[in-house]
Amino acid sequence: MTPEFDRYVARVDDDKIPESTSQTFGASWDDLKRGFAQRELWLTLGWQDIKQRYRRSVLGPLWITIATGVMATALGLLYSLLFDIDIKTFLPHVAVGLILWGFIAGCINEGSQVFIANEGLIKQLPSALSVHVYRLVWKQFLFLLHNLAIWLVLLAIFQIPVGWEVILAVPGLALLVANGVWVTMFFGIIA
Repeated sequence: MTPEFDRYVARVDDDKIPESTSQTFGASWDDLKRGFAQRELWLTLGWQDIKQRYRRSVLGPLWITIATGVMATALGLLYSLLFDIDIKTFLPHVAVGLILWGFIAGCINEGSQVFIANEGLIKQLPSALSVHVYRLVWKQFLFLLHNLAIWLVLLAIFQIPVGWEVILAVPGLALLVANGVWVTMFFGIIA
């Protein structure tokens, strides 16, 4: 080896070497596992978030469903006329798109505030940080399930046959929720 390389190695050995990425990744993975194991906590907190948000409202979360349904109907009617597409096939697609987009947008928007909004709980409650991420994703998933009533109503109105391909929605929803967890955590850390 060259003398310059030996001096560099000696200098690096003298410096404090930061924690390795694998240890940081391991700690993050442990936090995710501990948070998921505390599912009773985040399931309850997510349900309480919904109840608290709509406790003084007569219709409660139905307002979100009504707003989503009205928007899907308006967009579906408008674009089916503009693009000359059969409303029977187009409107359910628009409704599903808006419902899924509501979940994704909720994970991004509220995810950017997840750690800030839960500062008090983070300081007082000895739990994994990922509990707050799971809580938010659970709350958004409940909204998604609630809004799926719009799609079911459209299926009934237009008498659209449901085939075996609807079963593929189950792994699709699982993948969407899993992505919601990392997206929420990512935006929470960035913000």
